[in-house]
Amino acid sequence: MNFISLLGEVFVPLIVLSALYWCVSRKKAFTILSSLMTALLATQIVKAIVRSPRPFQAHPELIEGDRIETATGYSFPSGHSTTSSSFYSSLSCVCRKKWLTAICTILIILVPVSRMYLGVHWPIDVLVGTAIGLASGLLLSGIFASIYDDKEKCIRFTLASGLAALILSAILAVLLELDAIDRVAFADLASNAAVASGAMLGVFLDRKSLQYDESAGTALKKAVRFILGFAAVLAIGAIAMLLPLPHYASSCVLFFAAGFTVTFLFPWIAVKANLFR
Repeated sequence: MNFISLLGEVFVPLIVLSALYWCVSRKKAFTILSSLMTALLATQIVKAIVRSPRPFQAHPELIEGDRIETATGYSFPSGHSTTSSSFYSSLSCVCRKKWLTAICTILIILVPVSRMYLGVHWPIDVLVGTAIGLASGLLLSGIFASIYDDKEKCIRFTLASGLAALILSAILAVLLELDAIDRVAFADLASNAAVASGAMLGVFLDRKSLQYDESAGTALKKAVRFILGFAAVLAIGAIAMLLPLPHYASSCVLFFAAGFTVTFLFPWIAVKANLFR
């Protein structure tokens, strides 16, 4: 159950979206990313409003929570359930492979079950989290795909959404540092807004200034692109963590840098280095 829960965390979407963006299809990656960010921001806003305690917090004498280091916010709705249902449903929609759809369906079911088994979520948490994720993944994927097809509309959308998310993240980071708002309620929202702003502003710059074929190259060259790109994400993240910033500001800069590196910084480097030939 710990391993299954891991499949609903950010590391899996980061790997898959990076591979899609650099080696397969930027359109597919953008579609999945937009659906995922929409669902996660919606869930984090609801968490901040409802502020429900987790099962192991409400009944410590009965329930011993496991993998509690991933239970950073309030309980309702489940962020893992939202992540897995949005990511895997939109992945299935854009790829349209029967075997992949089967795997995605199984994971959409198992990740919420694992969160209940580990004692970090109530049944209502995972049901609502899954509903939010499925609504975003199944209903919005087509809309985001059509936005990407229209270059001017995509540029406007990514600039507007990226700036809005950046402003939200910055305001929350300042308020968190001043201890003016509930840290449990708003810390994850600030981080999610930061990664959304970095990713969207990166897509904005990518669509506006870069021209390359991400599907070009042999399997070996694509593998090299992915390895170099992921190394770049880790390196930029390490640099961001070394900056002398307050805790929440540092966290937001880290997440912004990760999103921005995936969607613009590494593609820009790769174009200059002729890695997309």
